[in-house]
Amino acid sequence: MKNFNRIYPKKRFGQNFLEDQILLDELANLMQIENYDRFVEIGPGTGNLTQLIVDRSDFCTSIEIDKNLISLLEKKFIKKDNFKLINQSILNFNLSSITKERKSIRLAGNLPYNLSSPILEWCIQNSEFIIDMHFMLQKEFAERCVGDENSNSYGKLSVICDYLFEVQVLKNVDKSFFKPPPKVDSSFVKFKPKKEFLDQDEFTNLKKILNYLFSAKRKKIKKTLAKIFNENEIQKINLDFDLRPDQLNTQNFLELSKLLNDHG
Repeated sequence: MKNFNRIYPKKRFGQNFLEDQILLDELANLMQIENYDRFVEIGPGTGNLTQLIVDRSDFCTSIEIDKNLISLLEKKFIKKDNFKLINQSILNFNLSSITKERKSIRLAGNLPYNLSSPILEWCIQNSEFIIDMHFMLQKEFAERCVGDENSNSYGKLSVICDYLFEVQVLKNVDKSFFKPPPKVDSSFVKFKPKKEFLDQDEFTNLKKILNYLFSAKRKKIKKTLAKIFNENEIQKINLDFDLRPDQLNTQNFLELSKLLNDHG
């Protein structure tokens, strides 16, 4: 794009732009975009993936925090009636401001690595409106999202993602595809919310029990659980107490979070 040399990716925004058209086409194909889809794109950058979303979908609202990119994007999509640009942080954006319909929005974005966790938390809070999310993430973060009790990357994030989403790594992407190249490789990941309604109490207790146990993840769970529950409560737990937290599965954590709820 002839204007690109005037645009310098900013480290403070975690910007690493994608330009390779073959890769961009592949990512758009992996998203399986339909002409009736309505998208919110997080961080369009110079608009390369945006172009493919706009061309294939019903509507795309792109949220860009960098003011220096706004004029470039406005010029690029000036003739597109199905495109809207908002200069704002996605973390401050209210998804209900553009829709009141449940499960009506698809999300996409090449996310800044330093904001992956806050953005995922934002998605969780807005999950009632979200059909699915396709995000480019740091590979290590993606591995944590899809990890299970049999993998080295398993932890709190793995359990939370398994509880809330169907998660699938669609493609690993070498760092050389980005401008400027980051220090690590990336993964293009699909998240599909599992729940029609999020039980906030159950989710809160799940996060509490995860924090308790993974704060002592090298210890057997009986030592940590003995600090939380009394003897009668512990007798109700049908678990091997010699296990460590990273040997438990999501259902085990949910059973413990239910006991925590009953514990008060």
